[in-house]
Amino acid sequence: MYGLQNNDWLIGIFRERSRWVPCFLKTSFWAGTSITQWSEGINACFDEYVHSKTSLKQFVEQYERALRSKVEKEFQEDFKSLSQMVPCITRFDMKRQFQIAYTIVKFKEFQQELTEKMYCDIESIEDGSFGTKYVVTEDFTVRERIKEKKFEIVFERDKCTFSCSCHLFEFRGIICRHPITVLIHNKLSVVPDKYILRRWRKNVSRLYMRVKINYNGWIITPGQLNYEKLCEAFTNVADLVANNDDETRRLLEWIKSKVSDLGISKLRSGYDHILVSPLSKKVQSDHVDDATQASTCKVLDPKYTKTKGAPKKLRKKGPLEKYYKKSKVIVKASKGKNSQPENIEYNNVFIQPLDHFYK
Repeated sequence: MYGLQNNDWLIGIFRERSRWVPCFLKTSFWAGTSITQWSEGINACFDEYVHSKTSLKQFVEQYERALRSKVEKEFQEDFKSLSQMVPCITRFDMKRQFQIAYTIVKFKEFQQELTEKMYCDIESIEDGSFGTKYVVTEDFTVRERIKEKKFEIVFERDKCTFSCSCHLFEFRGIICRHPITVLIHNKLSVVPDKYILRRWRKNVSRLYMRVKINYNGWIITPGQLNYEKLCEAFTNVADLVANNDDETRRLLEWIKSKVSDLGISKLRSGYDHILVSPLSKKVQSDHVDDATQASTCKVLDPKYTKTKGAPKKLRKKGPLEKYYKKSKVIVKASKGKNSQPENIEYNNVFIQPLDHFYK
């Protein structure tokens, strides 16, 4: 329409469409993020610490503060994931497997997919050479109208493997509602471990946690010291054998055999690498100091605090309250011991004092 068939820029963009069009990227693992979300996340990380007029010296100091804050938040989230358990809102058996393995955030995502299963239904089943093909229909609400969309799932019962046409697991690492519908239809209560990614587990051993940190007050664990020694030893060995192909091959074979002997997967189930933050140390020391002080000091009466609100003298008074006080003064001055209160004129109206009615 616009005669842009020979435009070099559009031709180049179309040639590289597989690198930026979402429908081409859904089969690649991106952990559910995009390029713009990544940049926005990095910017939000330093928004509270740096600005356009921050000097280089201030940036280094604020950068350390930002990292310290991130590490402290990560310790809190790790402790929350290990000490708390999100209640399940369904009664399916597989939810228990994800509840034990996943962190709180990722388990909520899986539980959301599990609840959305109620809008899915199996339309047809067809056996093939590569497995059983299921066609699952899902109801969507678009502008207050219910529409259906079909998804194809290829399921191999012998290997317990499946693939969905929406490719949510390949893109985000979370099993979508369509294979869940197929698994429940086949009465499978356990999902293979390959569909529970290691990065989402609550007891994952992160390599960067082995690196020593120099923040004041942080404790260096023995595991970090041992990790540093092993890295130095491996670096020296790699420097000696890197130029020899035979030695490199034998060293790699020895490392593989050693890894299998140690059972590294079982060792990762422990969570001994959690560091002790200065915040937790301070809380513990405060509890100890409070207990010691309570046992040695004399308990005194609590301090007296004034009531809240404005003082009575400064409070504004209404006309009725002012008249009532004036009338009491006039009545006391005019009446005798046995005399009755007299009527008082107020705005050309004779009104009896309120004390007369109270008596």
